[in-house]
Amino acid sequence: MVQNIGREKPSYYAGDELHAVKQAKIQQALEDHKLEGIVLIKPEAVRYATDFYVKGYRPFCEPEYLAFIPRGRKAVVGYTSGSDQYRIQIRSDIEDHRKLPGIENWAKELITILRDYKVTTGRIGADLLPFNLQQAILNELPDLEFVDLADIWNDLTVVKHPVEIECLRKAVEITEIGLQAALTCIRAGVREYEVAAWAEYAMRKNGSEMTPFITNVASGVNSAIFERISTDKIIREGEMVILDLGCVWKGYTGDLGRTVCMGEPTREQKNIYRVTYLALQEAINAVRPGATCGEIDAAARSVIKDEGYEKYEHKFATGHQLGYGLHGSPSINRNVKDILRPGMIIAIEPRVTIYDNPAIGGAHLEDVVLVTETGCEKISKLGYDKNLLSN
Repeated sequence: MVQNIGREKPSYYAGDELHAVKQAKIQQALEDHKLEGIVLIKPEAVRYATDFYVKGYRPFCEPEYLAFIPRGRKAVVGYTSGSDQYRIQIRSDIEDHRKLPGIENWAKELITILRDYKVTTGRIGADLLPFNLQQAILNELPDLEFVDLADIWNDLTVVKHPVEIECLRKAVEITEIGLQAALTCIRAGVREYEVAAWAEYAMRKNGSEMTPFITNVASGVNSAIFERISTDKIIREGEMVILDLGCVWKGYTGDLGRTVCMGEPTREQKNIYRVTYLALQEAINAVRPGATCGEIDAAARSVIKDEGYEKYEHKFATGHQLGYGLHGSPSINRNVKDILRPGMIIAIEPRVTIYDNPAIGGAHLEDVVLVTETGCEKISKLGYDKNLLSN
């Protein structure tokens, strides 16, 4: 370790209070589930647990870090990039940090860490452990048992601390600024990626760390199939345009969606927008403590079905948890029996896309709600398209 390097706060740090709260929650989970430690490889999980801004925190999986957190001890963090030797000393409070080889050789290093901390028997939770890595460790330390950390981690992170709630409010606020910027520059003749660039610029200018997923501006046929990126397609008069974008504020993700029409919408375009809007409102109205995720999903789908658009409804979930990362579990989806609790924050996003008639296009609306003690609070404030809702 290089000596005499001054400490600074981690990049995009949410503060000492939340840092301590998260570490305490992790240690409590280790005790409650009788785990000797946990191994974290997902970048957002490593960052959540340590607050070190891992540069692998990107919208694709490229394992560059691992964290091992023993029961009753501080996290050990391994990294693959040489520059992190200095970053991790200056911008974190991590005391034990180690340079790792390529992931194919991580087993030897993790075995060394486990032995150093005398964790050679008992249960270890893991979030994303490649098969060859797990097998190599068990061949050397056969008295260990690896268990899936997914449900434990979800339970640990799903109810938000007040500081986390404020971070998410800010993330949603910045995302709304991006949406408003996009809406001001959408017009016939502009390419989708130009609109996306303007939205991303506005969010970065207002403090966003990054875009947690590819900014989606989908017009015409792309709205009909819900294309998940912004292409070089030119937006044309009479087309529906879906906007789905997000930002990150101090590690926490904002995610919102809106739809507009270039020019005067047809009756069918108004219909699909109205149905999507009604499905969103019905789902939001169903959010309350004690309701299941599946019930919120069913509330949205029932509206779409009753209006005759079941064939064109969203094929996956009606929504997801927001926090670190993006599509947090439990999802708002068919038959998901997880119970909503105060402090959960959910993105709800029904959709109707007429994939077999691209001239009509599609409609997508997404809002963010906080589950409260008595119901819910809609965090997102951006309005809806009055022209598309008019008779």
